[in-house]
Amino acid sequence: MTDHGPEAAKLTPETRQVSLPLACFISAMALGLAVEAAAAALGLWRYRSGALVLANIVLAFGLIQGFGIGWVIGGRGALRGVFPVLFMVGALVGLLLEGLNLYWLHAWTFSDRPLLGIRRPIDKAAFLGVAWGFAPLSTVFLAKILVGGPLLAASAT
Repeated sequence: MTDHGPEAAKLTPETRQVSLPLACFISAMALGLAVEAAAAALGLWRYRSGALVLANIVLAFGLIQGFGIGWVIGGRGALRGVFPVLFMVGALVGLLLEGLNLYWLHAWTFSDRPLLGIRRPIDKAAFLGVAWGFAPLSTVFLAKILVGGPLLAASAT
């Protein structure tokens, strides 16, 4: 066994065990799991199959919102300057996903229960589409905490 001294124990960006892109993906999937569990417990929407729930968590939350939007836009520096961009792109993609599902995919359907007073499926889809804007924001925030990256400070690049 080789002893590298006290310097070997320091966790630097070059020696992280979890990369920021992977942390964004994992954080987004954790967020997706929490959202889907809460929606199921409250009976807000139903999926045609369990495989579609898993696909939504992995693809929509993990790959699209976490890795695609979160890391590509917000993962490269401090978050201060990209908050609005992350939200807008996340909401735009969310509106697209909700609209595609409502009119074409039919992977999930909304229950008759109101969602914060909203009753019509098209209104629920619009509301949730905009709420998707919070997914990349919270994903990048959680991922940067996980890996110890800069949160709100100005970027050093």
